Formats: sequence, C-alpha cells, structure tokens
Amino acid sequence: MKYAGIACLLAASFLLTDRQARAETARFTVRDTVVNPDLPAFDATVTALGNGADLMPSGGGFEPSNFRTMLIAEQDSPNSILASREVISSWDSWPEGMLDGADIEVLRVVNGKMETIRRSRVPEGGFHASGWLGMLRDGKVIAPEQTRYVGSWDSFNRLGGAWYYMVRAVDASGRLSPPSATVSVTAPQKPGKVEGDMALADVKLAGNSGGSLPAPENVQAKLTISRTLMLTWDPVPGAAGYVVYRSDLPPERHRGYSIDLDGQGPDIRAGDMVLVRKRFDAPRREQVATNRIWRANATSSTFGVPLLPGFPGDPDVPDYRLIRHDPGTPVTDPGETYLEADLRNGQPLILGLYNHSGTGQDYYPVLDPAKTYRFEVWLRTKGEATAAFRINGPLSKTPGLPAAIQVGKDWQRHVVDFRVPSAFTGSQAGQMQLVLSGTGPVDVDNFRIYQADTPFMDLLPEDREALELSGLGALRSHQFVRTKARTYDLTQLTEPAGVSPKTVGGNTLPQFLSINASLGMSPWLQIEPHLSREEWLGLAEYLAAPFDPAKDDPKALPWAAKRVAQGHAAPWTDTFGHIYFELGNETWNALFRPWVFPSMTDGARLNWSKYNAGEVYGLYQEHVLSILRESPWWDRLAPRLEPVLGGWQINNYGFSALKHAPDSRFQTVADYIGGWDSGEGPVRPSPEGYASVMMFTPQVTERHAAASHQKLRDAGLEGKVGLGTYEAGPGYALNGLNNSKVTPEQKAEQEKVMKSAAAGAATLDNFLARAQAGDRIQNFFTFGRGTEWASHARWNKGGQSYPSWDWLTLFNRVGRGDILAVDTQVVSRRDVPEMGRRKPAADVAETAVYAARKGNRLTVTVISRKVPGVPAGSDGKTALEVDLPISGAARLTRYRATGDYRSENTISRQTQIIPEQIPVPADPARLEIPDLAPASAEIYVFDDVTFRE
Repeated sequence: MKYAGIACLLAASFLLTDRQARAETARFTVRDTVVNPDLPAFDATVTALGNGADLMPSGGGFEPSNFRTMLIAEQDSPNSILASREVISSWDSWPEGMLDGADIEVLRVVNGKMETIRRSRVPEGGFHASGWLGMLRDGKVIAPEQTRYVGSWDSFNRLGGAWYYMVRAVDASGRLSPPSATVSVTAPQKPGKVEGDMALADVKLAGNSGGSLPAPENVQAKLTISRTLMLTWDPVPGAAGYVVYRSDLPPERHRGYSIDLDGQGPDIRAGDMVLVRKRFDAPRREQVATNRIWRANATSSTFGVPLLPGFPGDPDVPDYRLIRHDPGTPVTDPGETYLEADLRNGQPLILGLYNHSGTGQDYYPVLDPAKTYRFEVWLRTKGEATAAFRINGPLSKTPGLPAAIQVGKDWQRHVVDFRVPSAFTGSQAGQMQLVLSGTGPVDVDNFRIYQADTPFMDLLPEDREALELSGLGALRSHQFVRTKARTYDLTQLTEPAGVSPKTVGGNTLPQFLSINASLGMSPWLQIEPHLSREEWLGLAEYLAAPFDPAKDDPKALPWAAKRVAQGHAAPWTDTFGHIYFELGNETWNALFRPWVFPSMTDGARLNWSKYNAGEVYGLYQEHVLSILRESPWWDRLAPRLEPVLGGWQINNYGFSALKHAPDSRFQTVADYIGGWDSGEGPVRPSPEGYASVMMFTPQVTERHAAASHQKLRDAGLEGKVGLGTYEAGPGYALNGLNNSKVTPEQKAEQEKVMKSAAAGAATLDNFLARAQAGDRIQNFFTFGRGTEWASHARWNKGGQSYPSWDWLTLFNRVGRGDILAVDTQVVSRRDVPEMGRRKPAADVAETAVYAARKGNRLTVTVISRKVPGVPAGSDGKTALEVDLPISGAARLTRYRATGDYRSENTISRQTQIIPEQIPVPADPARLEIPDLAPASAEIYVFDDVTFRE
C-alpha cells in the first residue's frame, strides 16, 4: 500500500506537470476563412527624395514666395473681411498694406455643402493692420500706485527705428479712459535688459468706452542709461491701474484691422472661411514685417529668398530682385525667375546655407570623404563680377576650395567638384557659400549641391536598391505638406526638381511621380488644401489630359503641355493604377496651421446647423472633389483617384469627415507604437520599457481597429470605404512636443528601444493586427536616413536598415495574400496598466498568430509579446502549436531575427532577419514552435501547399 500510494502520488505529479506544460503551450488554429482578401502591400511616407535633397532642404531655385493662409470672418460685412486684430495681423506680424493685391476666396457651408461664395482681390490700400496693442497680457494692468512702465526690445525686433506709445487709465469696473497723448522712442541698436518686476494688478478690461476717468497726462518717454524704455505719466485720481499700448505707426496713420474687397459681390458673413493668396517677388522687409518680428526667423522663412542673407534694402546687403526668365533662356530647368543682384562699392553678396556637420550630431548630413560632391550654378553679369565657391566651418580647408569661377556676359553653367579630406567628428555646422564680388548686375540661378555619381534629384543607388527590395505599394509625399503660410502654387509644384523654394528638398510633382513610376509604385499625393479652383482643374489636366504637340494648342492645355515638355508624353493616369489623394496633413493638428480646419455654422440662414472641425474637413474635401469632377478629364482621372481622409485615433475626427465626404475611398489614422502621439514620453531600455512597446498593439490597436470597423459597419460603409493608417511604426518623444522634456541621454535610450528587434516585432504585430481587423491601407513613417522616424541609418552610422523596416518589407515580399481567420484556443494573458493615453487592459494575450494565403503559398507569422521580468519572475519563453488548413507542403522557410530582443541597429547592424530552410513537419497540418524567443517575430512560409478541402 505504501508503494501504491507513492505510485499514485507520482502519477498525480506527472499529470500536474503535464497540465502545467499544456497550460504553457499556446494553441491557435488557422482557418481557411478569408477575413481580408488580397491584402495590399504596405506603403511608406517620404519626407524628401533624391540626390541633393538633404543638402538643399529648400531647393536652389530663386522663385517668388507664395504666401497663403486661411482665416474665419468674425462679423457680417458687405465688402470687407472683419476679424480680430490678432487674426487680421497674425498677432502683430503682418504690417499695414501687406496683403494689398491678394486674391481672396470666401467659402461658406450652405445647406450642408461647401461653396465658394466670392472671389475678389484686395485693392491697393485695402489691407488694414494698424492700431494700438496692449503691452501686458489680458487681465493684468500696471498697479495704480506705479505711474511708470519700464520695457525693452528683443534682438529680433526692429532696432534703430521709431516705436509709438500711449497710456490709458482703468477704473475699478475695467473701463478705459480716453487715450493719452502719443510719445515716440527710437529703439537702440543694442537694447538693455530690464531689471526687476513692475507692480501689476488684476483688472478685467470691459471695453474702450463708457469710462469716467480722464486720460493720463504728461506722458513722457525716454531711453535710460541702460538702453531700456522708460514711460512716465501723472497719476489719475480713482484709477485702478494703467494700460500701456504701442504701435508701429502714429495714430493719424492707424487704419484699424480689416481686409477690404474690390468690386461687388455677396455680403461676407460671420463664420465664412477665407483663403488668402499672394505672391511676393523679393519684397523689402518693411512690406512684410511689423516691428515685432522684424528680424525673426519667421520673417525670412516666410518671405525671404532662400540662400540670401537678408531682404533687399537691408544694410550691408546689395540690392536684388527676381526677374522673369526669357522664353528661350539657355538655363536648364529654369523655373519662373532668376536672381539679379546689384554689386557695388566692393560689397560682396554671399549666397549659402548651413547644410552639413559632423558625427557628433544627428541633425545635419555628414559629408562622406569617399564621395565626390558637386556644386553647380548658372551665372552671367552685365558688369564686372567674379565668383568663388567655398565652405565655411570645420571643413573650410577642403582641398581645391575656395574655387574661383569666371563670370561671363552670357548665361553659363559652372561646376565645382570637391571631396572632403575626412569625416568631421564634431557637432559644429558648416556652410557652403557662393561669394559674388565686383560691380554691376550679376544674375544667378539653380544653386545646387549633390553627389557627383548620380544625376541631380534622382534616387541615390542605395535608396533605389532599398525601395526596389521593399515591395511597397505606394510612396506618400510628405514633402508637399506642413508648408504653413509660405507654400507653393501649382506652377511651382509642377516645376522640375530643385526649383521650388518651399517643398522639402526642392522635391516637385513630376520628380515624385517619375520616381514612383520607375519603382512600379503608386503615388500617394499629399497636397495642401489651398489651391484655387483654377489650380485644382490644372492639376487634373496635368495628371490626366492627353496632349499631342503636333496638333494641340499649348495655350488651351498649358498643364498637359508642360508635362509633355518635361518628358512625360502620356497622361500620368496611363502610368498608375492608383493615385492616392490626401488634403494637407493632420488637418486637426495646430502644429500645421494655417491648414487646420475650424468648426463652421451652416450659412443658409434657414439651417443653423453647427459642423465640427472634422465635418468641415469632409465638406472641404468634397468641395475639392466637386471641382475636379468639373474637369473635362475627370473620366480619365476618376478611375485612378483614391481620396484619403486623415483622422485622429483619439476621437471621431475622421469619421465626422467621412459623413460629409461620400466620394472618399479611405479613412485613416496614425497608430505609432508609443512616443509623443501616445503621450508616453521617451521609452527606456528596461523590461518595462520593452514590454510597453510589445503590448501597444493588444492594448490599443486591436481595440481601436475593432471599434473603427464597427463604426464603418454601423454607417453602412463596409465594402465602400477602406480603413487604415496614414502613418505608423515606432513612435518617439521629442523635446518640447506635448511639453515633453527629453534629455540627450533619454533620446539615445529611446533610439535603442525603437530600433531594436523587439520594436521590429511590435511594428509587424501592429500592422498585421490591423490587417486582421480589415484595414486596407497601411503606411510606415518614414523611408529615409537618420534618427527617430527614419527607416535607415545615415552612412556614418553604418547605413543599415532598422528592424521595423526589415520586417514590414519582408512581409511585403513573402507574406501578403488573403488574410485568414485565426482562432485562439489557449494563450497566456496578463493585465496591462494604464500608460499615457492608454487605458488599462485586462487579460491581454501575450502571443499572436497571423496567416495569409496566396496561391499555393501559406504564410504564418507568430509574435511573442512577452518580455523577461514582466511580470516579475517571467522568463519570457513561449511554446506554441498552430493548426493549419493544409495537408502537405514542398518547402518550409523560417525567417527570424538574429540576436535577442534588445539587439538594435542604431550605429551598427546588431540584428538582421535571416531565412532558414527547415523540414516540413511530419504532420504538415500542425506547426509546433517549442521555443519562441521573447519579444520576437518569426515568419514561416510554406510553399507548394496542398490545402485541405
């Protein structure tokens, strides 16, 4: 009996152990039910493409600046746009008269439809942006016992010029006295610093009229010995405080804040959307800047000519202008205009930009001593001019530089090839410059810097190879968005590459389309929503209209003629089966103002419905599509055009837009696996950090994707509209975004995690979970070389691809097909805590399996979401079994990553995906994986499969 008892105990022990083993083995079943047929290839966003784009981020042409913005009218008016001073002057940025001559388009929602109500121009003297501005923030006034104001100026303010001041008293009810007399001070060239604080009081201002107090008297202004401003005045009995105002102009020249319209047309109503468009040809600083932003970076970036040190008329800058090219100019890829500068008195003109640095930083490219670089420029002079190309900064002693250039009387292309002696190892930025000297006019165009081994703006060999191997379905043109108020018109968008001054890297539409065509990919066009009706119709013509130079009139078809002259005879719609079309970028995101949609009220008077911002976005998209439908080439464009709406994962913005954009084909969101989009801060290379990356998909993506598809079904749009992502992949926290503070050490740690084998597996998990849910379009952000969101390292850090890119592009090549249903029988689960914007989640699966069938190939992808030590005591190991709907296979290939989950590719290739031929299981219907590594992915490809009937 004793031994029998022991035997029973041992049997029970063996049974318990077996049950534990069974509990630890995850089990899945792949069914032959298709849940997402013929999954399209994953796509990628590009921020700039082409040889030279990184060295010339603003292009090298000398072209007019296209100023465009959007605002909302705040009051009814028969013939003016009325809005607050802050809106009309852009918070004291735009001076009086700046928008004279601008094109104005007024749009209104009428009975649920966006319509253009009026097109007008601003007459000469019609832009009014002058008046008094308070010097203190709202709710604060100078304390009544203090009858003085001490202030100073910032270095970017207008120095050496007149500033005007006035004071008003405030009573206890917040009512203002009449204005005092005006005083003026000339700001010093080197302002001093104000020491100490003024005494302030809290008084809410009630308005400009009805006050009982008299105006302050004896207002005086002077510069102190410390070069600060001192305003003084006599006390006003009964005052609860004082408000100091300033202006760029004396009060007799104040015109208020409004935009007058010429001609006659429908009245303007409060709530109307107003688009403003104006071109500037090398304006003077006083035409485009108030005293407040006189020398601010925003002034030069919005209105200045790239590569130039200032504006015409600035001290120490030779006068210059933009001149229209003659029709027969010998300059290749000339654009519209060239630069003409007047050299005088031996004063040189230096054109240049900071465009390189060393291995001690990540912002600028690092020049490769193994590469030959090329500078080229077109020059001519009517006087006596010389030129030289040089590098300023740490590489100033580059052999052969400075290189002298002889400038002749006729246009001539000049080329300087150079090699740097070694890679710079510091972090100082260097500037490449063209120095023009002499007397008389000198003309300049097409300033370019690029690698000499590849044609300008063509794909570099390593980029072409990476893209050809990627299997991507489309490239998304991020270089045409985020332009803010300095942007492009259709002319610049369709110029040769390197001409446009505002698209990123000088990229343009014909270049981007040509690159897509050469790769066999589809273009995903992101285009700012500010084009005019004529430009939208011109875009349709450029893409879809046939043109025969032997018989068609280029004046009748200028955009098609331009395309043919650029070497593409057939319409682009003959080249591409799909042309994805997205207006702007994250049109809810204030970072990308002014191209952010506001809420609006229906202006039909009979219907005062309020439309939220997402609905207005949809209404505007439908408005643009209605214009495109007017094109005589719509029948050619429509079968190719795939309108895309960009939503927001945390709310209904995209679905609100979709309600009012019935012709849109896709509604998308961003879905990064962490980072600032998720409000999570920089991830650390700790077990908890890696676990947060691995658990993002089951904690956030699966739930959001399921809810989105349910909304689509509820709206009756399943099968008519596809869901997906416009951006996805590893996410990053940046210093300053979402008020994050990211130290250099945290940034380095974050890089290691998000470029690790674990992040690669998590990214693949994210994309496949959405495919399983039914998403039809998914986009990786971004293809490019660098840190953070890039797909590859720069050459000086090895040039290798990062794991997320490797897994997605491998799946494009071997994993696509019909996505099959997968049932989960047994899987370990755990609770996941709240983090950032993530809600806590219970019973989250720690293993995932996905499957796809294409012809006689079956692909099975397995993901381990486990991380050793999370929860405490976990070893992260996984055993799993997957039942398959097959009875035989000729070959089985396994793809897995080398190294462990922490291996990363930031500065060298620590991990890569390797293929292995392994035996087909004796029972092909069951795939057994006894030791799936923690935080990893594996792809199994069964070839020449026999599926069970």
